[in-house]
Formats: sequence, C-alpha cells, structure tokens
Amino acid sequence: MTKHGLEDVSKATISRMATYLRCLTYLEQQGASTLSSRELASLTGVSAEQVRQDLSVFGRFGKRGTGYDVVRLKTEVEAIFGRGVERWKCCIVGVGSLGTALIASRMVRKWGFRYVAAFDTDPRKIGTHVERIPVYSVDELKTIVRREHIAIGVIAVPASSVRTVARILCEAGIRGILNFAPQSIKAPEKVPVLSVDLSQEFLKLSFYIQSAEQRAREEQTQIDAASHSE
Repeated sequence: MTKHGLEDVSKATISRMATYLRCLTYLEQQGASTLSSRELASLTGVSAEQVRQDLSVFGRFGKRGTGYDVVRLKTEVEAIFGRGVERWKCCIVGVGSLGTALIASRMVRKWGFRYVAAFDTDPRKIGTHVERIPVYSVDELKTIVRREHIAIGVIAVPASSVRTVARILCEAGIRGILNFAPQSIKAPEKVPVLSVDLSQEFLKLSFYIQSAEQRAREEQTQIDAASHSE
C-alpha cells in the first residue's frame, strides 16, 4: 500500500489526497480520460511536484509522458481511503440542529459512509427517526454499537458532555471518532479522533479575508505610486 507504514503518512498528505479524490470524481463525471500531475495540481492549488510526492507515498501511478488514467487513479485513491473494501457504518450522538443536519447530508453517503443509529438523552427524540435513522437512548449506545458493528462515532453534543460520550464510544469498541463539539477529547491510541470546530474555521476564514484585502491594498498602493512617478 505505501512505501512507509500508514502511521508515517502526514495529516497534510491525507488531506491533499482527499482533495485529489474529490477532483478526480468530478473529472470522471465530466468524461475526462487522462490528466497530468500539472493539471491535477492546478485544480487543487498545489504544485505538480507536491502531487507527485503525495502519490508516490502510496505507490506508482501513471506513466511518464502519458499522465494518469482518471478512472484508474480515482479507483486507486478510493482504495487508500477504504472505499470498495468496506462500507463504513456510523452513528451520531446528539440529535440537535447540527446532528440532524449531519444525518441529512447526502455528501458522505457517496463515499461509503452510512448512518445506522443516532443517540440522544431527550425523551422527546428517543424512539423517533431522523432521515429514517432510529434515535436511541444514550443508555443503549454500547449495545447498539456492538450489535450493528458500527465503526465510526460522530459527536455533536454540548461541550459539557463530549468527554463522557467519547468514553462510552471507546468502551463500546468504536474504531474512530469525528468530534464536532468545541471540546478536546482523549481516546486510546488505537482510536483516531478528528475534531471539527466550525468556529475555528470561521476565525481562520476571517484572517484569510483580512490578509487578502491587505495584499490588495498594498498592490493598489504600488500601482498608484508607479503611475504617479511616470
């Protein structure tokens, strides 16, 4: 699979590989047959050398002078992420506005991720369904996770509850956690945890907007200075 162990692959590389897969999926839908590393780099905002380095971590792809076969490369990258090997069963803890939106999203389904259970502590929600997904009491979490062989637990609860929920998921035998709560959690080393803090993404976007506007002002100042000197 890789020249090195999977644990040696950087998070940045994995993030770029996911971006490559999204682009390859689009290109396949558009009927593209081949593309070069330069073209893939242009679509993803990285250098052609970076594309080649990232792909080389996982083996040899394409042929010098002919580029990459879009369908074949897409299939190979999908295999890196486990698509086609297994269909990932997921559960979500917390069926508030965010949890409901995450269940309703159809984006993850095409990549082989499927919600099979949801959990909450609100008696009004327990026993109902969200997008045909049954909502259980958190007290049933361990039983349901083990019975359904659920691999991924998604946390969408208030910060005050996140660590308790994470502990229960780990005790249930979950294989990975995606945390949307604004609170860090600890899990056994064998259970990878990815945290998604939407407020942090907005803060970063705010910084990038200000940086872009500052660059634009500086460039305009230079243009104005040059025109005045003529």
